[in-house]
Amino acid sequence: MKTGKKLIALILATIMTVSALIVPVSANTDVTDKGEQVLYTVLDKAVDFLVNAIGALVISPRRQSIKDYKDDNFYPGLGKDDFLDEPAEGAAWSVGYANASIQDGKELDGEHFVGGSLSISKKVATKVLDDQKVRTVALSDGRGITIFSELDGFGITNKSVREIRSRFAEYAEKNKLNITSVNVGVLHQHSCVDIFGMNGDILTALFTAPFKNLIGQTPDSGINEEFMENLYNVTVNSMIEAVRDMKEGSLYYGSVNVEEFIRDKRDPQVFDTDLHRLRFVPADGSDETWIVEGGIHCVGLGAGGTVVTGDYPFYMEKYINSLGANFIYIEGAELALTARGDNAEPTQEETALDEDEGYGRLAALGRTFAQKLESIEEETEVEPVLNIAHKVIYVKITNAIFKFAAKFGLLTNEVVRDGLELKVVSELGYCEFGKNLAIAIIPGELAPEIAFGGAMTADDPLNWTGESWDYPTFESKTGGRKLLVFGLMDDQIGYILTDNNWHSIFTENEEIVSSGSETGSFIAEEYIGLVDSLK
Repeated sequence: MKTGKKLIALILATIMTVSALIVPVSANTDVTDKGEQVLYTVLDKAVDFLVNAIGALVISPRRQSIKDYKDDNFYPGLGKDDFLDEPAEGAAWSVGYANASIQDGKELDGEHFVGGSLSISKKVATKVLDDQKVRTVALSDGRGITIFSELDGFGITNKSVREIRSRFAEYAEKNKLNITSVNVGVLHQHSCVDIFGMNGDILTALFTAPFKNLIGQTPDSGINEEFMENLYNVTVNSMIEAVRDMKEGSLYYGSVNVEEFIRDKRDPQVFDTDLHRLRFVPADGSDETWIVEGGIHCVGLGAGGTVVTGDYPFYMEKYINSLGANFIYIEGAELALTARGDNAEPTQEETALDEDEGYGRLAALGRTFAQKLESIEEETEVEPVLNIAHKVIYVKITNAIFKFAAKFGLLTNEVVRDGLELKVVSELGYCEFGKNLAIAIIPGELAPEIAFGGAMTADDPLNWTGESWDYPTFESKTGGRKLLVFGLMDDQIGYILTDNNWHSIFTENEEIVSSGSETGSFIAEEYIGLVDSLK
């Protein structure tokens, strides 16, 4: 996203007549000189002031008060008393799977934007290389049903997630299903039809939003309403099919190291080196289902292209399906992690795909990851215990660019007023599989050091604030369990950094698309508070 995010920062700076004062450096530049750090901080504050000033002149969309907001279609999950340490008597795993295309066949009509970067031109799809899908798994330990659906897409808002839940609820109620939790995440591909909204026609939004806000209409964004309607219906149907497909069997956990294929673009150098696999083996001998988690951006064709592809997960699935197994991939904590695609050796067939630059590398990477997963030999059986709980949170927007985007319709999250503040309605969660595995369910792109440790110290030269990060790691709150992260799940609130790793929008990428410099500590407090309430 770096080119697009730099571009939007410069556009806003130009609009606010200060572009002549700003000389941006290349993205992810390590600025250790204190004088330079102060200079960029001052420039950021100047841009924030002017963006807010201009934004104050624009009529805002009508926002309901936080006091009036109702948590419709929210699943809280289980309470403290329902969290089990041991399987219930007679408990057994039951898992179902479904897979479907969310494409509508009109991707090349000039009205389908491609997510992944912000652009002043209409960045609409020009070619479709492969499918854009939803993959769904339904799981139960015998007490209730938990659903995870994962979409090929850049991001999805909690508002859209709740729309999907409301439609699925009709089926669940009619069929008297005991539904504990319904989750919808994205794989954060930078090369799929936009289902988040921020990748639309920026110039049109800037010129038309004030008038549409005035008359109470929804401002323009990158969302194609027909595409979304199809997505809603297909996703709900996949949930229904997954529930119908549920059968008893055994669940196994294993992992494999893929460190050589991961690059961390941002210090501190902290990331999960493994792909993790939950392998469900049905008792009736039918196809296995592999639930895979990994923290690696899907940006193999760059962020600014107009070609539609499911990126490397598409080829992971192709290989795993050839083994006779179903596949669902879930993004982990992947703040600034990208793939070292050049480390994957392409076959002759994959090299032939490179008429679309980089596509052969995607195929090689996906196939290589799948082969790594296939090589897992050491597994542990997961006891039939599925504990899960969720919490509604209200994320304060302090990033002036985010506020600006909210006013002009490009930020399509549910935003409410809390006095003079704007807050994004979101949610997070905590889950346990068996006695040895835990999941942090996070609504954005989490810095891995928040989950696993290794945060920047107060005296690190790249620490611009000079402050320490004093929160316990998410993994330390699991009671000794191995922690995985299900990121970009149930919402996309942007990058989630530690507060002391917040730099300038002109030296880094992540600050531009984040709700604010204190989002990291807010998420940490809310998540730790949820986990503590369950212990």
